[in-house]
Amino acid sequence: MAAQTAFEVQCFKSGRWEIRSIFDDRHTALAEADRLERRGVRRLRVVQERMDSDCELIHSRTIYQTGTLEEAETTAKPKKSAPAKGKAAAAAKEPSARKGQAARRAADKDSWPRIVVTTVVLLSAAVGALVLLRTF
Repeated sequence: MAAQTAFEVQCFKSGRWEIRSIFDDRHTALAEADRLERRGVRRLRVVQERMDSDCELIHSRTIYQTGTLEEAETTAKPKKSAPAKGKAAAAAKEPSARKGQAARRAADKDSWPRIVVTTVVLLSAAVGALVLLRTF
């Protein structure tokens, strides 16, 4: 089976990236990002999510982003952190580049169920449309 691709338009709000909309076309997603940018949204990005159903992997990459992540992080409210213990203490001693990689990996793990559900919904809608078209 071929790989399925979705494009997410995400806005940075309250210290985290939130999905604004999902498209199956790159140009439509970039046009939506452009429209939001013209309307005054300062921090946004377009992320390409590719799901390879053969090996059940999801590959994510940012194809467009306004501003820098550092700027987005400085506008976020600082969070209170609990004392580090065990693995958390070791993670706190890692260089900042590794922390960013761990955060990206955690975000990717959280996003796969959303992509699977979105894919199932889109495929169900397509099959339903084909069935309706066939009856006419």
